[in-house]
Amino acid sequence: MIVLRTYLTVGIIILMLGLGSYWHNQYINSSTFSLEGMLIAVEDLIQSRHWDKANQQMDQLKKEWDETKKLWSILLDHQEIDNIDLSLKRAEKYILENEAALSLGEVAALRLLFNHIADTETITFQNIL
Repeated sequence: MIVLRTYLTVGIIILMLGLGSYWHNQYINSSTFSLEGMLIAVEDLIQSRHWDKANQQMDQLKKEWDETKKLWSILLDHQEIDNIDLSLKRAEKYILENEAALSLGEVAALRLLFNHIADTETITFQNIL
């Protein structure tokens, strides 16, 4: 009877860890997808030289990032979050100064940072080993 309780407790703990990992993975992927979509919109606006709209889109992105960052800071390495904050600030300034090449480069860097996090947080055999 005691052995059965032990197995049941261990099974419940493993199930909870598995479900938590699944939720973590889904949340990171969905928020990355949303943020990347906003970055693509910013990129398109920069390429078409609509600086005011690009600046407004960056403001919306920053607001969404500030909300997302609250939970990501619990789940992820703070260095990754700091890198995104730094890159986001640079992109904002480049867009404000109407610097097409620099702002496009920084938006591309932001997309890479977000995709890197989504890739490293996905549970695969490569990440486990």
